[in-house]
Amino acid sequence: MLIWVAAMHCEAKPVIDFFRLKKSHDHHAFDIYEKDNICCIVSGIGKLNSAAATAWVAALHRQSRSIAWINIGTAGSESFAIGSAWSINKISDIESGHRYYPVPLINSQLPAKHCQTHNQPDNQYDSMSLSDMEASAFFSTATRFSSGELIHCIKVVSDNSVTPCSRNKNEVSQLIQQNMKVISEFSQALIEINQQIEQMGISETDWQRFLAQAHFSQTQKIQLKSCLRFLLSQGDSIDSLMAVISSGANAFSIKNSQSILSGLAQRRIDFSRNL
Repeated sequence: MLIWVAAMHCEAKPVIDFFRLKKSHDHHAFDIYEKDNICCIVSGIGKLNSAAATAWVAALHRQSRSIAWINIGTAGSESFAIGSAWSINKISDIESGHRYYPVPLINSQLPAKHCQTHNQPDNQYDSMSLSDMEASAFFSTATRFSSGELIHCIKVVSDNSVTPCSRNKNEVSQLIQQNMKVISEFSQALIEINQQIEQMGISETDWQRFLAQAHFSQTQKIQLKSCLRFLLSQGDSIDSLMAVISSGANAFSIKNSQSILSGLAQRRIDFSRNL
């Protein structure tokens, strides 16, 4: 399953048109467009709306073996060309100070940049980063349901200090539409990674072995299974992962659910860096 999250309909429209998604009439909390294993949800503008929509659609697809995510939308920039498309490799929430680091997608044709997320529209553009109002909330929420390498943001520059943000919805759609070839290639690469993770099943016996190591909340169970599937897809084994958790000579010497998840997340990051 690949889920696209867009703040506005005009940002979602190029994705909806490209993948020929159809509006769902079964749900009314948010507008959702679906076809096969692709879904696009329109959240509304701002961090609160983005977080709510991401959590809601994750719950809707809780039976999916693995979910990949892309936050698609526009952003401001002082120095980057209007209409240029970027993947995001660092997200800074300006109000909270929290920082997030999406795992780079290997062989992506999209250049990567830092994105600053604000509560309000930002007219004081930073020269070396993008500016939006959703990325941090989207990313922090999606990580509750999927492992980090499956969660990405793509931003298309819509405004700067010379060119104000357009209120013309067709113009906003066009900025994203003109980049759909490279955006679709990015999404296809992500789908392939997700399929590898989906195919890497965990037997019920092995799953119970991991759950016996600590008390995990329902959210932590989702995170644990997603992380295990990724590590198994990269050549790790159940026994080697269990040995890491069981070893008294590492960070798991005091075992609890959060330390186990943190240790496995670090192992996942190490694998991603070595790809």
